[in-house]
Amino acid sequence: MSTKRVLYLTHYADLYGANRSLLDLLVAARVAGTVDPFVVMACDGPLRAELERAGIAHAVVPFVPWMHKRVFSGGAHHRLLQRMRFRRQARERDRINNGLLQAIVELARSHRAQLVHTNSSVIGIGGAVARALDVPHVWHIRELPFLHYGFSVDGGMRRYARELRQARAIIAISKAVVDDMRALAPSPGQVHLLHDGVMPMAQWQRLGAAIGTRGGQQEFHFLLAALFHPSKGQAEAVEAFAEVHSRHPHTRLCFAGSGRSEEVRAMVHQKGLDDVVRFAGFVDDVLPLMERSHVLLQCSRHEALGRVTLEAMACALPVIGHASGATPELLDDGVTGLLYSTPQELVERMCRLVADPMLCARMGEAGRAAIPGRYTVEAMLDKTLSIYESCIFG
Repeated sequence: MSTKRVLYLTHYADLYGANRSLLDLLVAARVAGTVDPFVVMACDGPLRAELERAGIAHAVVPFVPWMHKRVFSGGAHHRLLQRMRFRRQARERDRINNGLLQAIVELARSHRAQLVHTNSSVIGIGGAVARALDVPHVWHIRELPFLHYGFSVDGGMRRYARELRQARAIIAISKAVVDDMRALAPSPGQVHLLHDGVMPMAQWQRLGAAIGTRGGQQEFHFLLAALFHPSKGQAEAVEAFAEVHSRHPHTRLCFAGSGRSEEVRAMVHQKGLDDVVRFAGFVDDVLPLMERSHVLLQCSRHEALGRVTLEAMACALPVIGHASGATPELLDDGVTGLLYSTPQELVERMCRLVADPMLCARMGEAGRAAIPGRYTVEAMLDKTLSIYESCIFG
C-alpha cells in the first residue's frame, strides 16, 4: 500500500477527544509510513506542540466553524432582530472562509495532497478545498451537533445535507452518528462506521500492571472527565454525589476538565462538599487519574462516542453512563458498566458499585477485555487506510 499524502483540517487546538484521536491516527500512520500528513489548524494551541514533537507538518490558518449555537430570547420583535443578527454573523463567517480558501488550497498543493480529511462536522470549508484541488473529501463526523450541542448551520440544514452528499466518504464514529445523519440522506455507501481507537495495543498491555492498586484504598473515588458544559452533566453528578456521600462518607468525586466551572463549584460549596470534591482542571493525560479511581461517571447527554468511556474501559474502570447517544453502544449494561436515565437511577447505580467492590472488579475486567481489536489505534488506522485507498483509487 503506497504512502497517502493527506491534508487534515481541524477547527481547534486543545487536546480534547477529536484532536487526541486525530493525533493518535497521524502518529501511528507516520510511524508506519502509510500517510504523509499536513495539518491545517484554525488556531494555535497544545496540538501544535504535539505535532511539532511528532515531526508532522502543519500550519495555522484562522478559518471559522460553520456551526454555532443560536439562543433566542424576548418577544417576537427581539427574536426577529436576533435572527437578522445571526444571519449577518453567518455571512461574515462565510466571507472569512472564502477569503482564506485559497491559502489552504495552496498549502495542500504544496503538499501534493491526494485527499482532504475534515476532522469535524462543524468545519464547513473542507468540501470547498477538496473541490478546488479536485481530490476526494473524507469527512469525519465526530459529533451529534444538534442533539448534543444545539448547533445551527450557517446556510441551513439543506446546505449541510448537500455538502455531506458531495463528500467521497463519511466516517461516523458511532451508530448514533450514522442514525443522526440518516435524515440528511447521504448514500449508504458513503458512510463508514469507524470507532475511535483510544490507545495502541502495546499501551493497553502496559496498563494491566497498574490496575491492581485500587483495592488497597480506603476511599472510593468517582471520576468525571469532560469539558465543563451543561450537556456534560457535571451538575447532575454533584446532585447525585451529595446523596451518595451522605450514605457512604468514604466516597470522593473528582472533576477533570477545563471550561466554565463556576456554577458547579458553587453547587459543591453550597452542599458542603468542598473537602470531598476535587477539581483537577485540564489534564494532558487522564489515564493516571483513572488508575487511582474506582468508577467513571459519563453523564453527558447525546454523546457521539465518548472517548473517555473507552479509556476508562481500557483501565478496567467500570462506567456509569447516561442511556443516550452512543454510550449504550459502548457499555454492555450490567457487564462492563451500568446505564441510567434519571437522577435517582444515577444515585442507585453509584451506591450499588460503592457497596460491591467485586462487581466493580468484574465489570472493569469485562470492559478492559473489549478493547483489543476493536478500539485500538491499530484497528482505527487499518480501517482509515482502507477508506483512503477506496477514495483515491476506487
